[in-house]
Amino acid sequence: MGEDKDVVKPEKKMDTSRGTWSSHTEFVLSCLGYAVGLGNLWRFPYVCYINGGGAFLIPYFLMLLCVGIPAFLLELSVGQYSSCGPMTVWAAVPLLKGVGLGMVMISSMLCVFYTMLLGYCLHYMFYSFYTDLPWASCRHAFNTPYCYSKIEAMGCERGGGTWFNQTCYNETYLRTFDTIDKRCEGDVCSTFTSNVRRTFLANVSSKLVMSSEEYLNRGLLEISDNFEETGGLKWQLCLLLLIAWTLCFLCVLKGIQSSGKVVFLTALLPYVILFILLLRGLTLPGAVDGILFFITPQWHKLTEPKIWGDAAGQVFFSLSVGGGGLMTFASYSKFHNNIYRDSVIITITNSLTSIFAGFVVFSILGHMAFELGKPVADVVTEGATLAFVAYPQVMSRLPVPQLWSVMFFLMLLTLGLDSLFATVETVITALVDCVPRLRHHRVAVTLAVCVSFFLLGLPLCTRAGIYWLQLIAYYGTGWSLIVMGLVEVIAFPWIYGVDRLIDDISYMIGYRVGLFWWFTWKFLTPFILIVVLIYNIVDFRPLTFGAYALPAWAQAFGLLMTLAPIAMIILLAVYQMATCYPHLTFTQRLTKLCEPSDDWAPNDEKHRLQEKETSLEMSNVTVLGTENMAVNG
Repeated sequence: MGEDKDVVKPEKKMDTSRGTWSSHTEFVLSCLGYAVGLGNLWRFPYVCYINGGGAFLIPYFLMLLCVGIPAFLLELSVGQYSSCGPMTVWAAVPLLKGVGLGMVMISSMLCVFYTMLLGYCLHYMFYSFYTDLPWASCRHAFNTPYCYSKIEAMGCERGGGTWFNQTCYNETYLRTFDTIDKRCEGDVCSTFTSNVRRTFLANVSSKLVMSSEEYLNRGLLEISDNFEETGGLKWQLCLLLLIAWTLCFLCVLKGIQSSGKVVFLTALLPYVILFILLLRGLTLPGAVDGILFFITPQWHKLTEPKIWGDAAGQVFFSLSVGGGGLMTFASYSKFHNNIYRDSVIITITNSLTSIFAGFVVFSILGHMAFELGKPVADVVTEGATLAFVAYPQVMSRLPVPQLWSVMFFLMLLTLGLDSLFATVETVITALVDCVPRLRHHRVAVTLAVCVSFFLLGLPLCTRAGIYWLQLIAYYGTGWSLIVMGLVEVIAFPWIYGVDRLIDDISYMIGYRVGLFWWFTWKFLTPFILIVVLIYNIVDFRPLTFGAYALPAWAQAFGLLMTLAPIAMIILLAVYQMATCYPHLTFTQRLTKLCEPSDDWAPNDEKHRLQEKETSLEMSNVTVLGTENMAVNG
């Protein structure tokens, strides 16, 4: 027995060049910046509104407790324990190495379309310094007769007229229709002229398009009529994409050592701007109505399955679990960093940020509804329409519109940048972890990754680019992300072992986490994610762009983007079963590939030795217990 105890696995070679965060604050802000992104501003408020307003917060926080925090803590824990990124962390369960590759593929797709959105933000921020904001008027060559600018139409509408095609159709003009009366007899002609006037006004009013919408669609993007009409590259969009990638490259040039400094600006500045925008929004007429519309609970919604499915999905996607970024950032943490405390702080802060952003958004939408004389429900929108149409339209009518516009788009830019840092770092870390010698050529690897993604993003710079952007965003980060998270919360608690996982966390933080986490990791979180996945599949609808349905080949390509990361899990598992341990039987190979490999251990030699001593002590206890049972028996 004594000889058996001393037999240990070969030592994992210590990686001394990997580096760690300069401070704990950098790590927390980086994770917070990764989690808090554009979706917190332009997605959560809309999801909250359509699911019962304040009532939505009940399932939302329940799902945060049962899905969000457990999955977040799990991903940070395995990354910190092993000091490995998504490609090499699966030494814990070698059979599932394909999950790491799937995570990198998802992060790559996210990089491609996310950077284009940042390019849009840059464009709007640059033009916000103009004396006359270009999206506030209809005096451009690309504008249609139905372009509507509230600023230009204000004087006309105060006099009871209708603004159309840069012309005020007031009562004096409309009376010209009355000349027809002289050619007719009696009430017949009067009815006819009244109908002409009414029809004219109705047709104009129903077809009006906001100037900010025409500026985005016809000015900046020059959207083609369909997916097949690419129209060649637009040099303005190419330049914006290049600037966005240059910014990203400069920020991640030295990995976490450089991005960790930048996040002090990119992670904190959005909160300052959000607070200022909220204060300004509350002073606008109609703002309170918008906020009340946002928070007023509709309790009957709690009985609908949709609200629970949307709550779980919103929590999961908002925290960026399953993409590998959290694992990557945690891999650079110090071994005894309190990952449990950090997980709770970051996830709750992320959720409170979403709610706070909802107040900001609905204060502006309430004012917009007040100006248009419509119910708040008629102006509620989400996504790019909210960011690049509704918000610019409202801010253009505020005093000193340039100030508010610059602040808003600077906030969007910083929100997007620190999320981009994590996704790019995920890809780079995966490369240097798999090929360690590349770590000595960090700048060259970073440049190659950024240039590659810039080239992949060029199709988004065509007139059909918005279709590509929507396609990648819709299919590239949907089901596949849920599957990655689901496999993760099944693999570690069930295959690696939930008790072993809790032991690892306890070893890092110095105390044992409670029974609640054992239960959620083992049963509750996997079950809820399975339900969320089924819900998303059942609720699936082919992507449309307004009234335009994308062609079948585009939908098929989108599904390929969804299935490719998932397929990597299966293909790599099959490959390893076919090539590893050929002398063993199928069952023995499967068992062996579900056990941690020799490389699974803490990175630091001191921590490895401490863990080995702990393991040997536990082994001795087990052996002594077995011998005593044999003697007593």
